[in-house]
Amino acid sequence: MVKRLWNLGKTERWKMWVQLLGQWLSELLVVSIVWAGSQWILLDKVNPIWYWIIGLQLLVTLIYLLAIRKINKNGWAVAASRDLQDRYLNAYLKSSDSSSDVMLILHQDLRTLKSVAIFFDTIIPTILQLILTGVVVIVVTLVIHPISLLIPVAGILLLGMGMGMLQGLGDKTNLAYIKSFNHMGQRFLDDFLGMSTLIMNGRQHHYAKDFKNDSENFRQKTMGVLEYQLQSLTIMDFCLYGTIGFFLLAQGHAVIAGSLTLTSAIGLSTLTAIWLIDFRKFGYFIHVFVSTLPKIKHLFTVIDDATEMDSSKSNQISKVNKIDFSGEFGYHQTLFSINEMTLVPGELVGLTGPSGSGKSTLAKTMMQQISLLSGQIKLNDETNLNKIDPLSWFKHVGYLGPTTVLFDGTIEDNLLLGSQFPNWQQRLIDLKLCQFVNDLPKGFKTPVGENGAQLSPGQRQQIAVARAILSDKDVFIFDEVTSNIDPENADMILDVIKHLAKDKIVLLITHRLADLRQLSKLYLINQQKLVMGDFDSLQQNVPKFKQLVSEQETLLKEAGLK
Repeated sequence: MVKRLWNLGKTERWKMWVQLLGQWLSELLVVSIVWAGSQWILLDKVNPIWYWIIGLQLLVTLIYLLAIRKINKNGWAVAASRDLQDRYLNAYLKSSDSSSDVMLILHQDLRTLKSVAIFFDTIIPTILQLILTGVVVIVVTLVIHPISLLIPVAGILLLGMGMGMLQGLGDKTNLAYIKSFNHMGQRFLDDFLGMSTLIMNGRQHHYAKDFKNDSENFRQKTMGVLEYQLQSLTIMDFCLYGTIGFFLLAQGHAVIAGSLTLTSAIGLSTLTAIWLIDFRKFGYFIHVFVSTLPKIKHLFTVIDDATEMDSSKSNQISKVNKIDFSGEFGYHQTLFSINEMTLVPGELVGLTGPSGSGKSTLAKTMMQQISLLSGQIKLNDETNLNKIDPLSWFKHVGYLGPTTVLFDGTIEDNLLLGSQFPNWQQRLIDLKLCQFVNDLPKGFKTPVGENGAQLSPGQRQQIAVARAILSDKDVFIFDEVTSNIDPENADMILDVIKHLAKDKIVLLITHRLADLRQLSKLYLINQQKLVMGDFDSLQQNVPKFKQLVSEQETLLKEAGLK
């Protein structure tokens, strides 16, 4: 895993070496000044070589300080984190995750992506700096007073043993904390979204009790992590600062014994102290990094799964002219089966059925959010849909459901989403879509508000339909797009969909009577089978469809719409 992290952001890795050289020489500059200063104070003279060493270190340090802001702004950490983020998000889109927890999962994983930056901008430079400083410590100590080298080596070995003893406890503590955090976040998300339902059913007090218990559990797990961190820091401080203290005593004893000069003792002590203090800094940051390793492993698992999917889904298509369906559709058990169903440009095909019969399941299967239980969906008589990776498929298919999603910005922003569509306004005029914009003072520059709050439901749906059409896909799936808006806007949108179906593959999932009556080719999910006909033939020959029509007509009469 460390090797994979190292290989991220290769083009900007040279900036890390520049940063490392600057930090390392600026740190050694302190040692050089202290060592040379002790000679000047105690001996009233300085070895000339120190002038050259300090001059070089000072020059590099000044250049580093002047360039550090620019280096860090677009450095290796930024490039590597962006590289990992792009790979993860690209892989996540390909994973076709249909979980209702998508936003929670993404939020947690994006937090992990942010925490990974510590590996690039702190841990790797610190490790390399420890190695470089360690080489200097070993060489200088062996030349001046070899026996002194045993003390820092012993302290580092003692530190490793102590941290190793805590490692098992740390893994369990971190995993327990992550599990508690995920559970707490999921409860908050689920219950917050359903708060009105909880209150209406008098369950808010029960929710408050459960939330309190989960909060206490999370607090205990958090305290466990803090306790482990405190234990780790205590061991590091005891080993490293204890080693520094013992090293100073040993140096003092060597000076008294006459085996070491006072200036050399001061220089060696400063060099060794800086090296050991760097170990403490490394120990703290490596602890933070290790606590995120399970999450980082999850990120690479998602990336690897998508890579395997790419290798198995290598087929590409230039244009979709025909879609054939056969097989069983559902989640874990069959909701309905299709013996034969074909979608081609030039005809508007409708799909209807009772609630829960599987209409949206077919849409999700077409969007590769769930897999067929058996059978196949074949494109252009030659390519199975499951051999096309989702990102490639999304270039050819557009889906629009009953829930409209608009982004903060103007109407134009939401229609184009940053893309450029030639003559897009004329296209909307030809389709008679979004003509309400002409009555707005700012026209297409009108802000829509949060999720389109400044617009009516019908206007929001018009914008969503127009956005889908402007994307110019080969295949369109409209899932109950006319069900939750006023009849005038619904009829307008249906006319647009009928016009679109003249040269595109269009599947309209609907239960609205006004829509069903205008469909010459209509599929009904009846008793887990797909039955084809037009409105009149299905009403005459299928009792279930007749019942659905009767129920709709009754509702329309009661609402005064018929």
